Amino acid sequence: MSQATRPRLVLHIGTHKTGTTSLQHGLATARERLLQDHGLFYPDTSRPPLPAQPKHCSVFRAAISDDAQLQDRERSTLMREWQAAAALGAHTMLISEEGLSEPVPRIPAFFAPLADSFDIEVLCYLRRQDLFAESLFNQFTREVLRREARPMLGFVRAEATRARLDYHAMLSRWAALPARVRVSDFDGPAVREIGLLASFEQCLGLPALDLPGEQANVSPDMRLALLLNRMNRMQLDYALPPLMRAAEALARDGLPARRHLLGRHERQQLLADFAGCNQRLAEDFGVRFGDSLPAGEGEEATEDLELPFLLRLLEQLSQRAAHKPGAAA
Repeated sequence: MSQATRPRLVLHIGTHKTGTTSLQHGLATARERLLQDHGLFYPDTSRPPLPAQPKHCSVFRAAISDDAQLQDRERSTLMREWQAAAALGAHTMLISEEGLSEPVPRIPAFFAPLADSFDIEVLCYLRRQDLFAESLFNQFTREVLRREARPMLGFVRAEATRARLDYHAMLSRWAALPARVRVSDFDGPAVREIGLLASFEQCLGLPALDLPGEQANVSPDMRLALLLNRMNRMQLDYALPPLMRAAEALARDGLPARRHLLGRHERQQLLADFAGCNQRLAEDFGVRFGDSLPAGEGEEATEDLELPFLLRLLEQLSQRAAHKPGAAA
């Protein structure tokens, strides 16, 4: 097969909290139509370890593993699926898993053997480091397998978190595959003005995919994240869905959500720490983050639980419990 007609392997690597879950739900739901109408193949997502998720968890599990046999099996499975899809007219295979953006060198290396069969492209959405760190803390407090228990500043300042924030180093590993790397600022005007789906389609070089619209994995009020974080630290058992629903009800009732907790001092220090990284990011990958800070934020980080929010959350939980079928009169 000539270079000009080689199929494409597009790796949508996230990052976390950039609309990945919504896109993945749409892609999985429209899998058959995307293949038939657009020649876009979205491989099976039902393999372990998380078969109910609409993303390629099995690919991530193999990529991050040091088990060569597991990696070979996963690549072989992908190639069998691809060959069947190619026989039906597929020209592009799309894999989506935000874990692929984790700062682990063997993740990009997993895909190196596939460069013999595909032209590899990497699609990545980024958020400025301070915004990403806050949203990631919010996410990890809720994840069953993580239950983040470190105080927020401890999480943000941790070496593993900082490694995630070195976007230039992460993307450089992908570029070295070799792969063509396409990067966008998730919060920037290029995405905001046309929407995430249109940006995604534009980066793929495909016409409108008409994916089902669904907003998934929306981050709750940061005050709820602080509460969950404290309960995780105390190793308390709790049911997450009722807490999420109660917080959503408070927002619908007009309680303004808190989206930022870092404080101006920590935020500016974090951005100063990554100024050199972001300069290289702009030079090599064309991404330039805005410099505006959240309006009305105090100087210091907020890590204490807010009593008025807790009381209203408890009130909402009590009201919802009282209206459950079978609740005592």
